[in-house]
Amino acid sequence: MRNRIMGGIGVVWGGAVLISGVLRGQESAGGSPAYQAGQTTGVIFGGLLVVVGLYFLLKGGKNAA
Repeated sequence: MRNRIMGGIGVVWGGAVLISGVLRGQESAGGSPAYQAGQTTGVIFGGLLVVVGLYFLLKGGKNAA
């Protein structure tokens, strides 16, 4: 049950990061390559949160016997 809850949190949080990245766009980086790289890494991390969160949300977890 805990895995499903954490998966749901990951999906919501990762989705918020992705939506924020899409709405903000790439032109808001201000010209700094380091800042641009940080924004891109954040969007990639948000995508990973969604994928892994969906996996645990759908698969759940096996109960310890």
